[in-house]
Amino acid sequence: MQRKQILLGSIIVLILLAAGLAAIPSVLSQEVGEATRGEPDLDIYLPDSEVDTGSEAVLELQVQNDGKLEQGMQGDRVYTARSTTVDITDSGPFEVKSGEQAVGSIQDGMTQSATMEIVVPNDIDPGSYDITVETSYSYDRIVSDHINAIRQESRTETHDVTVVVTDNSPLLIENAKTDVEPGSSGDATLEIRNTGTEPVNETHASISGSGIVVDGETAEEHIGNLEPNESTVVSVDIGVDDAVSEGTKSLQATFTYRDTHGIERETAPTMTSLPLGKSQSFSINNIVDTLSVGYDGHIGGEITNEGPRAIDDAVLVVEPMSETLYIEDTRYALPPLEPGETTTFTYPTDVSGQADAGPRQLRFSIEYTGSSGEATLEDGPFTDRVTVDERTDEFALGDDPITVQQGDRTEFALEITNQREETLSNIDAQLYTDSPLSTVNDEAFVPALEPGESTELTFDVAASESAPTEYHPVELDFQYDTERGDTVVSSVYQHPIEVMPGEDDDSGGITGTVVGIMALLSVAGLGVGMWWRRT
Repeated sequence: MQRKQILLGSIIVLILLAAGLAAIPSVLSQEVGEATRGEPDLDIYLPDSEVDTGSEAVLELQVQNDGKLEQGMQGDRVYTARSTTVDITDSGPFEVKSGEQAVGSIQDGMTQSATMEIVVPNDIDPGSYDITVETSYSYDRIVSDHINAIRQESRTETHDVTVVVTDNSPLLIENAKTDVEPGSSGDATLEIRNTGTEPVNETHASISGSGIVVDGETAEEHIGNLEPNESTVVSVDIGVDDAVSEGTKSLQATFTYRDTHGIERETAPTMTSLPLGKSQSFSINNIVDTLSVGYDGHIGGEITNEGPRAIDDAVLVVEPMSETLYIEDTRYALPPLEPGETTTFTYPTDVSGQADAGPRQLRFSIEYTGSSGEATLEDGPFTDRVTVDERTDEFALGDDPITVQQGDRTEFALEITNQREETLSNIDAQLYTDSPLSTVNDEAFVPALEPGESTELTFDVAASESAPTEYHPVELDFQYDTERGDTVVSSVYQHPIEVMPGEDDDSGGITGTVVGIMALLSVAGLGVGMWWRRT
């Protein structure tokens, strides 16, 4: 029973105590001057907000308290932030090396410092970046001497602080130059200058590129010591893919050096522009051809070096886009060409006898050595058209009439004309006859005929005495050499020969002779009969 009374008494005391604390705000509000209510108001400042790229920086955060009094007269008792801690909870692009920092109590109007260490990346761009700083503290929210009570609270707040990244590298890249064009490789020169006010020592540079390859990946160059405003020139090997467009590409360099205090420093990447060499170009114009079905011909034209460099080893490559055209040697070695200079080219071309007449497409490209003297580059492709003409005989035969009398032989001249678009040489002509015609002089030779040129060939032909008086054909063919050196035998040509009656036929010819003999025999017979009859 006694224990129950003790327990009941304790519960009553706790209830009264809780009720008393809950009544403090109303009591304080009723008895002004007897209670004070307020709170600290913390803010974060970073007076020295600049950091260098690629460095380890120390941020001196300033935590300032500007307390707020809401009620009462004892502000100093509610303004103070106690057990204050500072921590970076969102470091943005930076790496935080220090943890949470305790700065103790901060009274109204006072400032405490929190030192935080961060790492600034090498590849960060200069500019402003926000980080988030968190403060945690406890404080007396309400105090009352009237009822001898204090209400304590704790608070966590976040603050945005701006860090400014600057590029304070004393080293600068100037006058980046190269003649390397897309698709080739070669040297690029860079001038490195110390733009600072103090010497830089034991300087090294790591150089890389965007859209280009430097020394396979990254060039490591030893620069040494540079006095203020002193410069030096370094040379690096670069390679440019043939898919890269002309224009300016980016190079970046990261420098390490020792300052005058012997401290090793690393700069942020320093950017510069590298203008690439202009791509070599050519043009192809005035395409001509001498193509016809079943014959050899030529495809030719003009090619111009459009610059910017002189070229002395270019090769023109042609690719027929039709199986009926055949070019044995598709690679044509061009002579040395200065910028703006033009030269001609020609390709011997065969046309299939099964080809159809009409247009055909060709594709050209030019191979040449790049400015570095090592890589083989290509300009093109260029496309153009040629026309295959209908089949045309090599020679046209003259149409002058040729006649021969029965039982006689005659010599005649036959005109031939070269109808090809090239000079034909070593022309051997052969004449063929069939009964009732024959020939003894059946060969003729012509050293050469230019396109459209004509000449006369001399043959003979004889007709038998019984040859019908009508037209009979003789045949000819030609063996000749083309400009390519090929020996060709032509198709067979025919030409008409008219057989005329012999000289005694119906006017003293054979028939007349027979009639005369028969007449004489008749007269003789008549005389014998008369003599017989008289006797």
